[in-house]
Amino acid sequence: MLGVCGVGMAGVAYLLARRGWTVSGCDAHLNAWSGWLRASNVRVARGHDPLHLAAADRVIVTPAIPASDPELRAAREHGLPVFRRGDVLAELVSGVRGVAICGAHGKTTTSCFTARLLQELGAAPGWCIGGATAHLGGVAGWGGGDLLVAEADESDGTLARYAPAVTVLTNIDLDHLEHFDGEAALTACFASVVAGTREGVAVCCDNARADRVAATSAVPVLRYGLAADAELRAAEVRVEAGRVSFDVWWRGVPQGRLTLGVSGRHNAVNALGAAAAALLLGYEPEAVFAALPRACDELPGRRYECVADVQGIRIVTDYAHHPAELKAALAMARDERPARLVVVFQPHRYTRTRALGPEFPPAFAEADEVILLPVYAASEAPLEGGCIEDLYAWFRQAERGPETAAAGDAPRLGPRLKLARTQEEVWAYLRQTLASGDLAVIAGAGDVIGMAGLVREDLARGWPARRDPEGFEAALMALKGVETVPFGALARWSFYQVGGWARWRVEVADEAALAAVVRLCGSHGVTWRFAGAGANAWFSDLGEDGCVIRFAPGAFRGIDVRGDEVIAHCGWMGPALLDRLEREGLSGLEYLDSVPGTLGGWLAMNAGAHGGDIGMRVTWIRCLNQDGEIVILDPVDCGFSYRCCVGLRGCVALTCGLRLERATPKRVAELRQTVRAKRLPLSGLRCAGSVFRNPEDMAAGRVLDDAGCKGLRIGGACVTDFHANVVTADESATASDVLAVVMKMRGRVARHNGVRLTAEVSGLLCDD
Repeated sequence: MLGVCGVGMAGVAYLLARRGWTVSGCDAHLNAWSGWLRASNVRVARGHDPLHLAAADRVIVTPAIPASDPELRAAREHGLPVFRRGDVLAELVSGVRGVAICGAHGKTTTSCFTARLLQELGAAPGWCIGGATAHLGGVAGWGGGDLLVAEADESDGTLARYAPAVTVLTNIDLDHLEHFDGEAALTACFASVVAGTREGVAVCCDNARADRVAATSAVPVLRYGLAADAELRAAEVRVEAGRVSFDVWWRGVPQGRLTLGVSGRHNAVNALGAAAAALLLGYEPEAVFAALPRACDELPGRRYECVADVQGIRIVTDYAHHPAELKAALAMARDERPARLVVVFQPHRYTRTRALGPEFPPAFAEADEVILLPVYAASEAPLEGGCIEDLYAWFRQAERGPETAAAGDAPRLGPRLKLARTQEEVWAYLRQTLASGDLAVIAGAGDVIGMAGLVREDLARGWPARRDPEGFEAALMALKGVETVPFGALARWSFYQVGGWARWRVEVADEAALAAVVRLCGSHGVTWRFAGAGANAWFSDLGEDGCVIRFAPGAFRGIDVRGDEVIAHCGWMGPALLDRLEREGLSGLEYLDSVPGTLGGWLAMNAGAHGGDIGMRVTWIRCLNQDGEIVILDPVDCGFSYRCCVGLRGCVALTCGLRLERATPKRVAELRQTVRAKRLPLSGLRCAGSVFRNPEDMAAGRVLDDAGCKGLRIGGACVTDFHANVVTADESATASDVLAVVMKMRGRVARHNGVRLTAEVSGLLCDD
């Protein structure tokens, strides 16, 4: 079994082992299910190796296994029969008195409720479900009888192979269009399982598509839901104190009021789905309704699962990844009446994101703040229109617009919509901004679950008390020559004039102050970043969880001219330094007249233009390393290359020596004017110049232009019409707008000609 530790595959492996099969499997990563499987006599190996097939006579694969998998290729080369997980589960369900729970969403919860209800009614059902509750134990169980409750997945079309005794159809919404060629094909798949059902079909009649499909059944149909004409109906639904209560009506007769141990209006409907299954199996209504509250007292894992409840802050995870699921989950969250509802969402699959893009923003109407993470690919290749920047654009269009930044240097929490690059940066932001009364929902079906691990790790270390580790802030504020602003706004430190806050925004007046700050950060485990003048910097809307440092205005601007050698401090702004060199009659850096930034920034990126770069003129650099120590680099140590100075990585340039040439001031001025005539019209624009470095033997601007990037706009950020490698930000722009546009640019180029562009702007794309 390839991918045996996945939640769906683990259940099938368990059932096969209990039925007497010799079962082995492998997975790229082992998890909690691997130990459970081994205890159930399933052999589990880590990694994918064709040698695992030595004793196999058939192979079962999960949809997540790509066709290029070495074991899968070997199996087909050797003529071994290959089955999909759904094929096997369909056979298991069809061979007994099976209950197939299917639908676009709600399957896992309804399946758990159904298995638990049958237990409460005295049956001993088996089950195979994509989630587990504490009462059920694992994702699969062996009841020993002829009842088997299965969550039947439609994603790969295997749903059509089921022939259960009872089918529960929760809903049919557009999804999995990576497999189905449109709505008709998706609906036909559900119609197939209805047609194959042997005893009865239960359908949530609140969903029109599902109701129409169920009406084609040749066996009895039980319609349940909130609709007034439902045979099994919930009325007067109320959510209070984490519980949902409702009146039950059966065939027009009231059956009393039930209270479940879970929240959410949608879970009242899920409970009715379980009751409908039991009624179709022949259980008496009175017994079913009496047992229902006991059966529906907990949700399966990652279905609104609380991972933290500390100092009035609640953090929950939810598997929701379809707009309808998200709307239901966030309605449940709003029922808790939080002071602020923050939602972190990772879309699942490029195909789903592209197909349903405009439907996502309305689903987040209950949220006060939305943070989007990159799409979880699930083995798909990126698709135009299906990437996170595309979804962000849909949100941006639907948004009310950015909020006004807080006055002064107070924390700028920014607009309600933010685009993130990593889970770690999101958690760093939440750790600093969540307050008592807030509720954070982490939603998605991909690896966003990893954020729960980050939360638990910080809880173990005493979060949220670690916002100021071991009195770091007090020590920082006491340093001489250092001006510190906690939660200082960073927008004015970037030429884009966008961005959130720095946990500590720091300006240093001299070398001693800079060294003291760097050493203090090192001793307290606090990250730091040197920002320079911000000409080549971008700051996230999520802020910077650490120190962001720059030279104080007017500091680090000394200069000493010794013949044709210049010793200059690195705080000089480039244009001002060139003015000074012009007056001194020193030539050799005129080609940098069009390059913004400080001398230190020029050195760090080996700034260049018009065939020259500054590394050609450097004789030495005096810098401060990450340990707060002074280091002298010679030209070899610097390791200059295209837009790079290897020796300065992680260091701050303080002073440098430049070997220039003597000329008249008039001649230097003429050379500078020649360069200015070629300068891009960037004056007055909020931008950082070129976004991407030139690929080898190519001009980034030309590559971007060929990919159709000119004029590309998302929110307040736009690629200029005069150069495809320049992004500007208007007054409405956010840092997330800039990031989304840049991600869109890089994606278009990659899909157009296979070139992977590398960002030149500091801090923008964290994988560069």
